[in-house]
Amino acid sequence: MKKNKARIISGNSSLFLDSLRICAAFTVLYIHAFDKWFPSQAHPPTEPGEPSHAAVIVFFVLSGYVIAYTTISKNRGGVQYAQARLTRLCSVVIPALLITALSQFIIGRLNPEMLASYNRSFTGFRYILSGLFINEIWFFSSAPLLNIALWSLSFEFWYYAIFGLWFFRQHGWKSILLVLLACLIAGPKILLMMIVWLSGYMAYHLPRPEISIGKAWLLVLLGLLMAWLAIAFLPPFPFVNDYKPFYYANQFITDWIVGIFIAFSLWILPTTAGSKTRSKLTKVVREIADLTFPLYVLHYPLLVLWRCLFGYQLNNTVQLWEAIISVLLVSGIIGVILDKQRPLWDKLFQWLLNNVKSLLYKNIKPDKALVNKA
Repeated sequence: MKKNKARIISGNSSLFLDSLRICAAFTVLYIHAFDKWFPSQAHPPTEPGEPSHAAVIVFFVLSGYVIAYTTISKNRGGVQYAQARLTRLCSVVIPALLITALSQFIIGRLNPEMLASYNRSFTGFRYILSGLFINEIWFFSSAPLLNIALWSLSFEFWYYAIFGLWFFRQHGWKSILLVLLACLIAGPKILLMMIVWLSGYMAYHLPRPEISIGKAWLLVLLGLLMAWLAIAFLPPFPFVNDYKPFYYANQFITDWIVGIFIAFSLWILPTTAGSKTRSKLTKVVREIADLTFPLYVLHYPLLVLWRCLFGYQLNNTVQLWEAIISVLLVSGIIGVILDKQRPLWDKLFQWLLNNVKSLLYKNIKPDKALVNKA
């Protein structure tokens, strides 16, 4: 094993990670669109091989891996970590909730019957819960039905929070108490699925074996093949997704197995300590991959809105692809606009966190023994 001091995500490794992210995002879009146009062929939840949920497991592992990279190789402290995570989430999720609400308003005016199938009780309250990232804590599953993909963002928020409180903890029992408090608020299903996220973190953190690049890439492909076989043949266990008690975390054991194989591929992924060279292809793929987040949080309401505005015919392949291409274009344009607004969110959270930090330091009296010693 070689010491894992400076694993650099660049070149082919960067291209691989971004391509994996793009494939996962497109899988979610395609499956959700396919299920709407071909409902009779939708994947039965009791059978193995549900692609869109497997794609979210890929996202979770990738997220843990990238957070390991940023905290280990680019550690700028806990405040900067919180600022970066809040900016990334809120700069996309909050606008996505507003766009979802606008879509709901338009659909309600043009086709109330269609909207009725996406209505739940306390609809407005569900938007608030999702904006606060508490829509999936404990035994709740409270994202608006018009944007079911938001369930995973609540999980993601609590992964960031729990990990950040642990990684940047200070000496003393109060820091441990904060970690335990975050775990208590998040609840059992988020903690169960955090094992998948942590497998991605460990894939970066653990030292890689000393093997040739060719063998490493073969093992990467082997890990992905094993993950695909697990997705295709392992039944949902211990429960079927989308129902009580854990809803989207119901098949957590199956998801652990899939996640571990994906994490294995990331662990063995060839990385270097050399310069961060970027080819034109790598740059283009990275720019496309950066738009997968807005695509993920916007595709579902945009698909329903498309059906409302243009009508739809079941089992119509041409119309299915028209909708998919339209959603890709619209979410891409919105994603570019949101990215330009990101510095504003960054400044907002910088101001907010610095004020909170100042308030905490102001209210904490220095230890007299330390003052006398000084």
